[in-house]
Amino acid sequence: MRISQLMYSILTIIGVLGLSTSSQAQQITEGYQFVEGDILVQKENSWKTLKILNVEKFEGKQTTLHAMIFEDSKDKPTLSSLEKTSVKIYHAPIAAMEFVTSWELLGNGTIKNSDLIGFIEYLKQTNFQRYAEFTNQNMDKLISLANLKYKNAYALGKQSNFKKAIELYLEAIDIFPMFIEAVDNIAFAYMDMGDNENAIRYFNKSLNLEPNGFTALYYKGQCFINLRDLDSAIDVFHDGMSRFPEKKAAFEEIYLKLQNMRSNG
Repeated sequence: MRISQLMYSILTIIGVLGLSTSSQAQQITEGYQFVEGDILVQKENSWKTLKILNVEKFEGKQTTLHAMIFEDSKDKPTLSSLEKTSVKIYHAPIAAMEFVTSWELLGNGTIKNSDLIGFIEYLKQTNFQRYAEFTNQNMDKLISLANLKYKNAYALGKQSNFKKAIELYLEAIDIFPMFIEAVDNIAFAYMDMGDNENAIRYFNKSLNLEPNGFTALYYKGQCFINLRDLDSAIDVFHDGMSRFPEKKAAFEEIYLKLQNMRSNG
């Protein structure tokens, strides 16, 4: 009798708190407060499943959820079945509002270190300070180490040891991905080696990091000239004339020469 009364009391408390004794998934509605570890599912042609790794809130802006996406499944997943499900995408930033009405909360799971690989790389590439904080590293020490490798690489480049210099520049970039000077110097090292294709590749990386990189754009054009690709070179120098009006003369001089060369066949 006492056991029955105890069970009745427990069920009453659960009801008052709004908790559910059911294992069924909960529909996501507007106003739901997402938390790390939430596992969401959606039924389309197959079941889509993701795990929230981080909830990013900015004042006055919509909440962004950083999620890991599992491979689609034919059957509705369970928390236990996900332990054996492959990961399709290790990181995807998605607006929280995208999950309202059509997604369900399957439950909440533990976030493992291996789950965070994609999110940590995303932070490293986009917000280095937050990356250092999230991984419990000292940002100043990381940058100092990257600078040391950069200086050693620069010295090797001066000695025409370009391959070893590139290796050290890459190590510096691996520590600090936004090290534009290291990216540029890799491109220059490839130019010195006569490898203009790889030089262009790294000048493009530099321009992705800093679209206003005058030097990277100018020497990217020089690489196309070295490759005798006049059309591409003309496009680059024409772009430089409009993108850098204060440096227009430098781009225009080469642009006009290239136009004349093309006209003369």
